[in-house]
Amino acid sequence: MEIRIHGQERCDLAENAGQAIGFLPGRLDKNERIKKGGSDLNIKKGANEMNSSAIRKKTLACMILFLTLSFPFMTAWADEPTAPAVQKPREEAARPSMTFSTDILSQYIFRGAAQSKDSAVLQPSFAVSYAGFSASVWGNFDTARHSNNPFMSLPSGQVGNAKWSETDFTVSYTKELCKDFSVLIGNIYYGLQPPISNFDEDEIFGGVTYNFPWFSTAFTVYGEVTHAVDVWFQLDLTKSIPVEMLCKGATLDFGASFGYLILLQDNNVLSLESVPVGKEPLGSYSNFHTAQLTADVKFPVNKYITVSPKIGLWLPLTDAASNFLEANSLDSRSTHFYGGINLTATF
Repeated sequence: MEIRIHGQERCDLAENAGQAIGFLPGRLDKNERIKKGGSDLNIKKGANEMNSSAIRKKTLACMILFLTLSFPFMTAWADEPTAPAVQKPREEAARPSMTFSTDILSQYIFRGAAQSKDSAVLQPSFAVSYAGFSASVWGNFDTARHSNNPFMSLPSGQVGNAKWSETDFTVSYTKELCKDFSVLIGNIYYGLQPPISNFDEDEIFGGVTYNFPWFSTAFTVYGEVTHAVDVWFQLDLTKSIPVEMLCKGATLDFGASFGYLILLQDNNVLSLESVPVGKEPLGSYSNFHTAQLTADVKFPVNKYITVSPKIGLWLPLTDAASNFLEANSLDSRSTHFYGGINLTATF
């Protein structure tokens, strides 16, 4: 069960207690990146209002696509006899585990906003877990930095150059309260670079997970606590299906996540308009924000190593979210499709 803290994959506190996956609201708060506007700024009317019809249509479309893709596999899986669970020895179950993971992706997307443009990214991570506790470090290496967003210009000398752009540290604790139901609490420290942010940020989070017979679900709340009162709500739906016809032990994994973003400060760039820098449309923001659909196939190489090709799609849920994402993405777009491969070793 993956809980996507990194947009596309920014700190997966997952089945093995924490690999480096959604979504930091504070990252999209642009104080110190732009000049604060005055009362004479004309904020685009309606940019911050919820388009309920668009939310319903896009959310329904995402759910239909998720169910359509997974239903045939669910049916086949349901007809198969379930093997009895193998009980691990007590000493093995209590043993600490270590996970090394690397994603090679076509683009880095965080809660719908592009953090890279026209370049591949490498995202290595390392996690240690024991008795419900987990600690991990995750990073993003951009092979060629680019931006066409007038509000997010790269620092001098960075254009086209490779850059280690982010390092995140996560600690968490997961506790199963009863069968199939768990709670999660944790903290993420984000080490960021301009133009994404001029300062590091810190985020606390907490949530619950429940494993239904057909799928798993999680609801998590994230809050930025150092520079602003920003909140991100995330609902995750995941389904893992055995695909033995491809490879012994292989699984096909589907995921869908939905986010709601609240930015209480009034200095957030709300839309990408043709206005001079320093005269951006600024304001607070509260809206249904993004949906993400993912699919990957996990191929076990041996007992410890898996290789997983993957794809993902980020979509804005409202017109206000679309405007916001365009203004806060390095590629000035609101919809993003990405692909890549993951290599994971767990010991």
